[in-house]
Amino acid sequence: MKKRFSLLDSFKCAFKGIAFVLQHERNMRIHLVAALYVAFFSAFYSFSKSEIILLVITCALVMIFEVLNTSIEVIVDKVSPKYSPLARIAKDAAAGAVLLSAIMAIIVGVVLFFDIEKIKLILLFFKEWSNLLLFTGFSAIAVVFITSGKKRNIKGKIKND
Repeated sequence: MKKRFSLLDSFKCAFKGIAFVLQHERNMRIHLVAALYVAFFSAFYSFSKSEIILLVITCALVMIFEVLNTSIEVIVDKVSPKYSPLARIAKDAAAGAVLLSAIMAIIVGVVLFFDIEKIKLILLFFKEWSNLLLFTGFSAIAVVFITSGKKRNIKGKIKND
């Protein structure tokens, strides 16, 4: 008989999946850092609730597609450990879904954030050395976060980036 998971167990499994993707997929770390920058720069704008919802959904969709892409890659590697043109198509198509969502996110970002007056306000904010240093420090931490992690090899074993 199949073991039934509790609701808490289901959440634990879901968080483990997200943690795996964050730990092993550099692009997911890039998407997360980009979402944090979007949140930071949003503070300079007077976005409507609809615009905020659009930004949240847009960022979430990119990360959701990255999780699905990783799932597809792992499954394909498991069922087709040797090179297969069909496996390549599945992996490329999944990666294409992430790319399309990222392109759409960039378009949404440009439309919502391109406001010369707000950009001038942001530049004035960074004229203050303490603000610039804090932002630079955060950016340095972001680079370390993005470049750290582990990489899966074709056999599914984990190795360091």
